Amino acid sequence: MGFKFTFLAGFAAGYVVGAAAGRERYEQIKGVSSKVAGNPAVQKATGTVGAKATELSKTAKDKAADKLPRFAAAAVSKAGGNPDKIPGVGGHVNGSSDYGVPAPDTYNPPPGTAS
Repeated sequence: MGFKFTFLAGFAAGYVVGAAAGRERYEQIKGVSSKVAGNPAVQKATGTVGAKATELSKTAKDKAADKLPRFAAAAVSKAGGNPDKIPGVGGHVNGSSDYGVPAPDTYNPPPGTAS
């Protein structure tokens, strides 16, 4: 019993001391990061990087849009010209999906349930 009490007292003291030291270090890091973020050179670099990222994402989007039809045609070709062999792409025959359940646009809820 004495061991448990000694252990708990030591743990509590360590926790209190560590929490105080941790809070001081947190405040130091927070102060330094605020100074860095407020630096005009850092703000300019951040704006430049953001603009470049936007430009690159638009370029990637355009390239993907250009290549998607060719990719889809190649997939259908590899499926033997039958899009029904490609899960999620195949035609929905008689209002059913590839998994034998009604397609979302033809779903009718069971009687007695809210729609």
